[in-house]
This record gives sequence, structure tokens and C-alpha cells, in this order.
Amino acid sequence: MKRVPCSGCSLLCDDIIVRSDGIFIDEVIGACIKGKEHFDQVIAKNRITNPTFRADHTLKKIDWNQAYIKAIELIKKAKKPLLYGFSTASCEAQLKGIQLAEKINGHIDSNSSICQGKIIEKSKSVGLTLTTIGEVINKVDLIILWGANPAESIPRLLNKALFSRGKFRMTGREIKTLIIIDPVQSASFGVMGVRDLSLLIEPNKDIDLIRVLKEECCATDSIPSEGVAGIDKDDLKRLLLHLTGAEYGVIVVGQGLLKPTGDSDTLQEFLELIEMINSRQKKGRISLIMMGGHYNMAGFDHVALANYGQSGSLNFINNQLEETETNTIDKMNNEDFDLSIIVGTDPISHLPANLSSKLMKHPIIVIDNKKSATGDVADLFLPSAITGIECGGLSYRLDHIPIELQKIIDSPNNIPSDEVILSEILKRLTDGGP
Repeated sequence: MKRVPCSGCSLLCDDIIVRSDGIFIDEVIGACIKGKEHFDQVIAKNRITNPTFRADHTLKKIDWNQAYIKAIELIKKAKKPLLYGFSTASCEAQLKGIQLAEKINGHIDSNSSICQGKIIEKSKSVGLTLTTIGEVINKVDLIILWGANPAESIPRLLNKALFSRGKFRMTGREIKTLIIIDPVQSASFGVMGVRDLSLLIEPNKDIDLIRVLKEECCATDSIPSEGVAGIDKDDLKRLLLHLTGAEYGVIVVGQGLLKPTGDSDTLQEFLELIEMINSRQKKGRISLIMMGGHYNMAGFDHVALANYGQSGSLNFINNQLEETETNTIDKMNNEDFDLSIIVGTDPISHLPANLSSKLMKHPIIVIDNKKSATGDVADLFLPSAITGIECGGLSYRLDHIPIELQKIIDSPNNIPSDEVILSEILKRLTDGGP
């Protein structure tokens, strides 16, 4: 038995105990439901273990050499390839993906571009105050879930952040206050106590609440005269008191705050609010944790920024990085691509129907470890090993702490990792042959 990190979600719990003989996983101890499902993926019915290529409107099994030849043929025909996903791949695979995009003059982006990457992009002009899970456990006395539902998306986050006792919070849950701001009463509301605060905000009214908080935080001993966005003045006052009086507060930002709205300044003003509170805080500070879903969503931003000086949406022309504000969604919407290489994600299921239909008009290469809607319509499917179980690699936790994933067992049929697949494609392209 050994202790390993779990790549089931972006929390990357490093206290999972696995009993294995190197061939099979016999027992998993300490994993949540999502983690258990992730380990079960090794023998799941939707697991794909052989490359397939579409011929006569059906996907047929081929060997790996044929698969690489088909991949090279599709790539060489493309003039505007689009690479997308990479949030369930190791940092090493992400770097190979960016190098491939550079080689073939493609546009590469991760799932982060429609999630936490929005905050990172806005923070370039405003600033960003981050914290770690360790700091949350040891110091936090206020936790705010804003548009986030970790009870279902990242099950152990509240267990660690809210219920754990830390170095400076020996009383744990008893001293920590939980505030939830959400238009829907999600499963996370079920852990609230009598001293906590639930704020059911009206849909798409986050910007109204943020602007009122900015105004009230500037005033001394402010008492709101009325409520806003469905929140009455008493609850608004309690929220203000917690924001300005916490010793160490953390706001967990979920997709509910990141969703597109008619007002594009929501994130900008939200970050300005945090900076404003911290500049006036006499006792403590407020920090952020961005709740990405995929286990290495934060990793792509780190890899891209460290190697190319840009956190996401990398566009290459003449093998050189070009500055652009165009993201993957823009590319799909404008049909500004003629081939897509999808790694470890399922855009056909996740994106709106109008974008999915445009994606299907052009050839698709999928690199993934399981069956998906995107894989069903792909022209070429290259199965990959499961990172953190069948191969190792570096990953970044949701609080941007690097975690080294471990190999536990061998992959079925000696399936290569995402890194190996992308490296082989890049090598064959560099050598000039199939």
C-alpha cells in the first residue's frame, strides 16, 4: 500500500492510499466519489484501448503506426489547426502540445479560457490576491462560496477548508463562518450552520451586488439603506461586516460568477472590490481561490506563461507567437480553423450546439482515455493512458501549488501517455516523414 495524489479533480488530494500489485488496483482508501470513479476508469466500459480511424462513416481499429501516419496526413492538410483541451493532461504533455501548435502554426488553448483563465486575464490590469489550501486550513475564519458548489464538484474542498482544524484555527468549524452567494440553493447549502449566511442572489445580478459593496466599503461604519439583487439590507450589512472584519477570509470563485453576462466588467469590478477591501483592511485580508474542475486546468496557464510569456490563447504564425485577443470560442464561432486536435476534453458535449456543429464541419483528432461525444464524431481517435494512475507527470492544484502525480499500474495494451503521443507526432513532423 502507498500514498498517492488523486487526479480526479483539481484539488489533487495527496492523502489517498492505494493497494496495488502494479497490475491491478485492489483497494482505494480515502477518495471521494469523484476520486473513486476516477480510479474505476481504468476498467470502465467506456474505456478505449485501441486507435481508431473513420472510414466509410465508421470508426475502425488501426495500429499505432497507422494512427500516427493518419494524424500526420490530417495535420499536413490543415492551414489553420486548432488545439484545445489539455486540462486533463500533465504539464509535460501541455508543453508538447504548445510546441506542436508552434510547429504547425496553430492556435492552442485550454479549458481555462472559459473558466478561471478569465480571472487571470483580468488580473493583469487589476491584480490578484491568491492563497493556498494550507493557508485556508491554518488561518481562515471566513469562507465565501460565490457561484461555487464544491459539495458536488470538488467534494473534499469543504472538508479540508471548513471542517479541518489548523495551526491558528484549533477550533475549526466552530470559529469559521461560511457565506454562500448563489442564485440556486445547491448541495453546498446543506453544510451551513446557524451562524452562517446564505444569500440567494437574483440571476445575473452579481454586478449590482459588487458595485454596492464597492460603494459601502469606501464609507466608514456604513449601514446600507436598502437591499440589492434580492438580498435584503440586513443580510447585506452582515456580508459587509464579515468582509471588512475577517482576520483571514477566502472567496472561492466558481463558474456561477464566471458565466457570460451582458456586462463584461463583472470580473474586473469583482477584483477591484477585493483590492479595495484589502487596502482598507486593518486586521486581515481577503484572498481568492479559483475553483477549476479539471485536475490540471491551472497547469496550462503556468506552462504557457513560463515558456511563452502568455497565459492562454496562444496563436502561432510563421512558427512565431502572435499577440491576439482571439480565443478558442471566437475561432470556433468564426470557423477560423480547418482541423481541431482535442486533448482530454469533450467540447461536443460541453459547448453550445451552434459551436459543436461548426466543430464537426472539419476533421477532428481526439486524444483521450475514454469514449465521448467528441470521440464518436472524430476522424481519428488516439487513446491515452490515465495520468496519475497509468503514468506520472507534474500538475498544478487549484491553488496553483505544483503536485507530482505518480504512476501506479501499467496501462492496458501499453497505451502511451498524452505526452508520448504528442511527442511522437511532433517528432514525425520534424523529421519530415509520416
